[in-house]
Amino acid sequence: MTTPLIAPATGIGEVVRLGAVDVLLEGHLDIDDTDGIRPLRLPRRAGAHFPPNGEILRAITSNASGVRVRLTTAATRLSLTLRCTQLFFDELPGPVNDIVVEVDGAPVHVVRAPVTDIRRLSWTGDAASSSIMSPPATLEFTLDGAGEKDVTVWLPQGMTVDLQDLSADAPVAAAEPSRAPVWIHHGSSISHCVETPSPTGAWPVIAARRSDLSLVNLGFGGQCMLDPFVADAIAASPADVISLKVGVNIVGARSMDQRTFTPAVHGFLDRVRVGHPDTPIVLASSILWPGSEDVPGPADVEFLEGGRVRCHTTGAAGDVAKGALTMTESRRQLAEVARVRAASGEPISYLDGLSLFGPDDQARYTLPDSLHPDAELYAEIAARFAAAVFGEDGLVPRRELG
Repeated sequence: MTTPLIAPATGIGEVVRLGAVDVLLEGHLDIDDTDGIRPLRLPRRAGAHFPPNGEILRAITSNASGVRVRLTTAATRLSLTLRCTQLFFDELPGPVNDIVVEVDGAPVHVVRAPVTDIRRLSWTGDAASSSIMSPPATLEFTLDGAGEKDVTVWLPQGMTVDLQDLSADAPVAAAEPSRAPVWIHHGSSISHCVETPSPTGAWPVIAARRSDLSLVNLGFGGQCMLDPFVADAIAASPADVISLKVGVNIVGARSMDQRTFTPAVHGFLDRVRVGHPDTPIVLASSILWPGSEDVPGPADVEFLEGGRVRCHTTGAAGDVAKGALTMTESRRQLAEVARVRAASGEPISYLDGLSLFGPDDQARYTLPDSLHPDAELYAEIAARFAAAVFGEDGLVPRRELG
């Protein structure tokens, strides 16, 4: 089978109204307009299929990872009014990330997102409550230079954002949709990337920009479970290349075993193929989870001295012989799924997650909680993924657009 090439896309994005101006919103699949414009990374209709204890899933998929606002203007001052919700898991606070403003592709402002609201979730996901901490926040940005500018505002990847108003000292227009090929990526917290302060530090964002791709990042922290409604959302969305990075959440939650994992992967892919029969798919396994590679779930968090934590699997080693799934076994099965489907002529490739971070990398890079990368490692993962998948000799080479 010949190596697939990414074809030009029709563009993605949605023009939304903020106050008296139109802007282009990209990187989302739906919006909630109850209190402004809230980007959602799953269609609202998918919520009807969430589990009864789905409050964490609901919150995570409303986080703004990879979502950006794009506009053109000759303004020198820009005001953005918004609400930003920080998540709490019982008493454990979730991240507060940055907002990044770029002019013609270069960052000109990096500010910590204001916390105007708190959403408190139970660890089991069956209860949630919201608290308003302050009125909507208005952020003021200066935009140096005369003439028309392309402005991009990257939203905080680990927070829920309600955009309410935008004004400037000159007319504002929605940017033209990107003509770059569309890349949909689905993965776990290691694709959601809330650990890095900046939304532009998420590795799928870095990889997309290196490869000139228009990204929809469906990295859902703790929620990459091969859910059928996620497959249906991907199937219904424009895409020129799709990647699925699967394994760690399923092992960590012990939500599948050796018997059920492979059929579930095939079922997910079959649903995606309903909307994308010929789109190249890269099926990727997880990066190294030190100390938990051959130990089944469930996962737990150990609190250490100095405020440090360690994420690790806690299952009994003897359960593997009884069918429990491990990280090592998940990689073996994913490779076989890709092999079988590619042999039938399907445009699908396998990427071993250990090539992004593996045993030989432990001396150079660290996982602060033994599971999630830091900003430096996310950048390295992005570089490796971009080269291995979209590079000249990659699994799905990026064609130069004429």
